[in-house]
Amino acid sequence: MIRIILGLIILAMIAGCGGGGFGGGGIQVTGRVLSVSTGSAPNPQATVQIGTNTAQTGAGDGLFIMNVASGSSTAIVLSAFPTFTFNFPPVVAPTDLGDFWIGPASVNIVGQVIDAADSLPVSGVLVRFAGKRATTNANGEFTLEGVAYDPNNSFVFSGIAGRLDKSGYVPAEFFVNQDPIAGVITLPPLLIAKISDPNPPPPPFNLWGIVSLQGGGSSAGTIVTLLQSGTPIRQFTVGNDGRYLFWASPNDYTIRFELNGFQTLEIQITGFTQPNQVIRNDVTLVP
Repeated sequence: MIRIILGLIILAMIAGCGGGGFGGGGIQVTGRVLSVSTGSAPNPQATVQIGTNTAQTGAGDGLFIMNVASGSSTAIVLSAFPTFTFNFPPVVAPTDLGDFWIGPASVNIVGQVIDAADSLPVSGVLVRFAGKRATTNANGEFTLEGVAYDPNNSFVFSGIAGRLDKSGYVPAEFFVNQDPIAGVITLPPLLIAKISDPNPPPPPFNLWGIVSLQGGGSSAGTIVTLLQSGTPIRQFTVGNDGRYLFWASPNDYTIRFELNGFQTLEIQITGFTQPNQVIRNDVTLVP
């Protein structure tokens, strides 16, 4: 009888502590922690703390899952790196918090979002990058504070996709390829287009991808053509970053890739039904 009572007491204590991710009830959240030094899960594993609850990240994938109190809006990530803090909208339902990037150092990122059609600043745009978020002010300006950075490995950092979102606009992605000066990275203007704009300029984009070459090497100079019913409507020349970018209205398309010394490649775009879709297709050209 004494053993049964002790067992019940121990179970009650475990249920109330909230550690390990599932104790204490609440709302389930998931997410992933990644190292900006490697692009993969941190090693050793990290600990995510939200309120009084904690969870350890997966050794191979950096994933975590835990129950948190309703209204929770801050996560602290403890690891071999400095401590990183991430804010998110108050949790009121099961939520995927996305990727939290951590690293040996941090930078602030400043920029401005402007309308792609008239170059006027756009306020109220949600800007997200590496797990950090900010909203543009009346001048379209924003600051992302404490963004994970590795000064000895900027390759991973430059491959992280940021995102711009505002109702009535086509969601846009951006990349940070600038080096910090005194701990601050200043971005060139980021463009975002209204959904109602029938002919926005090429950026922002909703059809994009990365062109690679079989056997390695630079894909710069690849001519990428967007065709509708066999008729070319857009053309893009790939630069040193290997990316191609198009803005197009929803429809079925063909994308053609041409580079001297490599076989011409065509891919089909189907299922493109909404202007706020962002469709990525990476390709590899074969000699």
